[in-house]
Amino acid sequence: MAKEPVAVTIDHVTRIYKNVKGREDVLAVDDASFVVTPGELVTLLGPSGCGKTTTLRMIAGFDLPTKGVIKIGGEDVSALPPNKRDTATVFQSYGLFPHMNVADNVGYGLRIRKLPKPEIEERVRKALALTGLADYAERAPGRLSGGQQQRVALSRCLVV
Repeated sequence: MAKEPVAVTIDHVTRIYKNVKGREDVLAVDDASFVVTPGELVTLLGPSGCGKTTTLRMIAGFDLPTKGVIKIGGEDVSALPPNKRDTATVFQSYGLFPHMNVADNVGYGLRIRKLPKPEIEERVRKALALTGLADYAERAPGRLSGGQQQRVALSRCLVV
């Protein structure tokens, strides 16, 4: 039987925050292991402070594991910075640039990656259509509802 391809592997990952100002070390994630296959939907559930956010931050590269390995698409990304990983993040506060319109916010990551302008425009157009924001491409984020801003942030993830 053929193995399923793997999108994300968390292999015995631990994150310890070292003591600050005489406080004890904080064990945020303790020997976590799981595999996510392409197309699989996974939810991290648990009480406040159990390590859900820390785990996601390590996958995205905003935090590094103390021990263990994180693989994305079979590649060890444990020590790679966020911009070198094939991930995207919707921040709780959405992280939209107020001085850019919706289309520019959505296409920002593609411009940083130096994709050709026609490809950026096409990807942005498709993402905005998919999230129901096609008519808002030229609007400033501050002129959108909270739900619309959230969809702009989602669109930004979908284009990369």
